[in-house]
Amino acid sequence: MSERRTVLVTGGTKGIGAAIVQHLGKAGYEVISVARGTEADRQCDVTSKTQVEQLKAEVGAIDILINGAGGVSTSPFLKITEENWDWHFSTNVKSIFYCTQAFLPEMLQNRWGRVINIASTASKIGGRYLAAYVATKHAVLGLTRSLALECAESGVTVNAVCPSFVDTPMTREGAKRVAEKTGRTTEQLMEAFKNHNPQKRFVTPEEVAHAVEFLIENAAVNGQAISLCGGETV
Repeated sequence: MSERRTVLVTGGTKGIGAAIVQHLGKAGYEVISVARGTEADRQCDVTSKTQVEQLKAEVGAIDILINGAGGVSTSPFLKITEENWDWHFSTNVKSIFYCTQAFLPEMLQNRWGRVINIASTASKIGGRYLAAYVATKHAVLGLTRSLALECAESGVTVNAVCPSFVDTPMTREGAKRVAEKTGRTTEQLMEAFKNHNPQKRFVTPEEVAHAVEFLIENAAVNGQAISLCGGETV
C-alpha cells in the first residue's frame, strides 16, 4: 500500500465486520468501524438515511467502503410478514444504497475507490426458510454488478464477497432460533450449517477479511462475487 487509505466498515464491531476492522488495521489502513452500539468508532443506524447523512458529515471523504451490516431471520415463505420482508430489505439492501450514495461521490472525484459488499452464497443459490434473506442477497449482487459497470472507467471498483456459513454470533443466534421452532438442538443446527460447505467446515471471519484485502489491492477485479464456500456454489 503506497499511501494510507481510509476504510469505513459498517457492522464493524462483531463477527465478519470486526475481523475486517482488525485485519485491515494491522495491514496499515486507517479504519473506522460503524455500528449501532457504543463500541463502534461511529454510532449509526445505516438503515436510516438521516443517520447515514450525519455519519458522512462527521467522517467526510473515505477511500474504501465495506458494506458489512446485515441481518437474517428464518421463516416458511407463507409465514413471512410484510414487516419482516421490509426489515430484511432495509437492513441488507437499503443500508448499502444509503451508504454507497453517501460516500461514492468523492471516490469518483478522486478517481480511486473501493466499494465491497459483504453478501453471501445466498446471493447465488436459494435456501429453505430463507426466502426474504435470499431475495435481499440476490439484490445486493445485482446492485454490485450494475454499479461496477457504471464505475468501470472511474478508478473505482465494486465487488462482493459471498461466504458460506461463517462461525459468528449471528450464525449461532440463527441456529438457536431455528432450533426453537423445530425441536432440534442448537448444536445439531450448527452441524447442519457447517455441512452445507463441501469442506465440512465453517468459513472463518479472518478468511473473509483476507478476501476483502485482496479486492482492495487488485484494481482489475470489478463486478465480481467472490465465493468463500469450499465449493458450495459449484
